[in-house]
Amino acid sequence: NAGPGSGKTRVITHRIAYLVQACGIHPLNIAAVTFTNKAAAEMRERLHPLMGPYARDITVSTFHSFCAMLLRKEGHIIDLDREFTIYDDSDQIALVKRSMKEINVDPKQFSGRAVLSKISNAKSQLIGTEGLSMTRDSYFEEIVARVYERYEALLTQASAVDFDDLLLKAHMLLDRFPEVTDRYQTRYSHIMVDEFQDTNVAQYEIAKLLSLKYRKLCVVGD
Repeated sequence: NAGPGSGKTRVITHRIAYLVQACGIHPLNIAAVTFTNKAAAEMRERLHPLMGPYARDITVSTFHSFCAMLLRKEGHIIDLDREFTIYDDSDQIALVKRSMKEINVDPKQFSGRAVLSKISNAKSQLIGTEGLSMTRDSYFEEIVARVYERYEALLTQASAVDFDDLLLKAHMLLDRFPEVTDRYQTRYSHIMVDEFQDTNVAQYEIAKLLSLKYRKLCVVGD
């Protein structure tokens, strides 16, 4: 059991240093992803004493930040505005409530938070509006599917995405557009994932797609 303090992040940072210094891998070809900004910052801090100026060229970020970078550069392929806005939790709740109002769903009967949680869970499992409509098996899920559809339309109108969209749309790009996938597989020949136990379906599939070309995927977790 590799719990907190057992050296998981140390494994990642020392492996990166070894790849660059002993194996001759260019720092630009390495990506290390984790789950919080704090963890990413800690990883960068640990790399500097090991690698000096080379550390600046390593891509170290959260999954969401990595996907946001990908979408800023490539999202136009799926008709996403390069200047898209990322909605935070309060923005999402407000938009869900607006969606419910516009399709005449009673907010006293259905909690906006509960509906948003269901939508978020669907996106994290790579389920879009059509997929959710097909799998609904209760009245609440039918309501969620209807709200989800309106919610997505309003996000599109606003040139906005939510946090789960960063993963969902990045996966869509990598899954459906081989020229994009090849570009990023070639750029990132070595992928590291810290805190792997926290990956959801979308994050796992993104890591797998990125590493298919060279199959140099290293993960650590509890």
